[in-house]
Amino acid sequence: MYNCDSKLIKLVVDDTLKAVIGLLVGSAIFVWTYVNFIPLEYILMWSVAQVVFILLRFYNSKVLLKYIQNNDSKKIKVQVFILSILIIYSSLVWSVGAVLGAMYAPSPYEFVLFIIIMGVITAAMISLTPIINIFLVYFFIMIITQFSIMVYFGAHAHITVIALLIVYVPVVILLSKSVYNNHSNAIIGQRELEAHNDELKELSITDSLTKVYNRRHFFEAAQTLVSIAKREKSDISFLMIDIDYFKNVNDTYGHQVGDYVLVRLSQEIQSMVRDSDIFARIGGEEFALLLHGTSLDGAKIIAEKVRLKVEELEFEDNYIPFDLTVSVGCSSLNETVTTLDELYQDADKKLYVAKELGRNRVQ
Repeated sequence: MYNCDSKLIKLVVDDTLKAVIGLLVGSAIFVWTYVNFIPLEYILMWSVAQVVFILLRFYNSKVLLKYIQNNDSKKIKVQVFILSILIIYSSLVWSVGAVLGAMYAPSPYEFVLFIIIMGVITAAMISLTPIINIFLVYFFIMIITQFSIMVYFGAHAHITVIALLIVYVPVVILLSKSVYNNHSNAIIGQRELEAHNDELKELSITDSLTKVYNRRHFFEAAQTLVSIAKREKSDISFLMIDIDYFKNVNDTYGHQVGDYVLVRLSQEIQSMVRDSDIFARIGGEEFALLLHGTSLDGAKIIAEKVRLKVEELEFEDNYIPFDLTVSVGCSSLNETVTTLDELYQDADKKLYVAKELGRNRVQ
C-alpha cells in the first residue's frame, strides 16, 4: 500500500520545512483574499486547522527521521501511515476552504482560489512524490473539489477550466510518476554504488584466498588497538601462527590441496576468534591473531586451544587422510615490548623458538 523505502521517505522528511513554508504562503494568500467574504469565525477555524496540521507534520517528520536513522522499519511504516492521514487531512482542510470561498465570495473569486490550489498542488508534487500513493490521494481530493466547484458555477469560463482539468489530471499523474521514478532510480544507483564501494573495500582488506583479513589491514587495525591499550593501560597480546611443514603439503599433495588447507584452517581459527580480536593471514602459511584485553597467560591458553583444534582436524586428499599441526609464538605488551612492531618481532622470535623445539607447540 505504502512504499516505505527509508531513503524515499527521508526525501519527504527533508522537504518538510519547504513544504510548510509553501503551505503558510498559500494559507496567507487565502486568508488575505477571503477575509472580507467568509465569516471571521470560519476563517479562524480554518486557520487553526492549518496550524494543527503544521505542528503535527513537524512532529511526524521528527519522529520519522529518528526511526529512519535507527533503521526501524516497523515504526517507519506506522509513521508513514500517520503521515498519509495528515496529508489527507490537509487536502480536506483546503477543500473546505475552497467550498467556503465558493459559498461566500462573489464570482470570479473562485478562479483566484483555483490558482491558489494549483500552486499548493504543484508544491505538494515536488515534496510528496517520493511517496507517490499519498500524493495521488491528496491530488485527487483537491482536484475533485475544484472540479465540483466549476461544475456548480457552470458558466462558459468554468466549463473551459473543467476541460483544462481533464487534460491537467493525466499530465500531473504522468509527471509525478516520472519524478518518482527519477527518485527511485537515483536511490537504486546510489545503493549499487555503495554496494560496489563496500565490495571494493572488502576486497582491499581481505585475503583473496582465505577471506580473512590481509596483512595490510591487520597491521592498520592492530596499530589502533595497541594505541588504545597503551592509553587505557589494558592488556593486549599477539599470536604468530605458522603451519608446520606446509611446504611438504604443497610438494606431496599439490598447491590445490595446500590452498584447501589454508582456507579450512582459516575458517576453523576464525570461528574461535572474538569480535574484539583481529585475525589475519599475513604470509604464505603464517597467520596473526591480536587479542584485545588479553594477558600473556591468557594468550597462551588461547594459543593452546588453537594448536589442539588444528591437531584434531582431519584433512584428506583423494580419500587419503593426513594431519597438520601449527606452532604458535606469543607476545604481550610490557615494559620492554611497547609498540606493535616490537610485539610482532617478539611473537616471531617465540615462533622461531617453537619451531626449533620440535614444532606443534606454543612458546
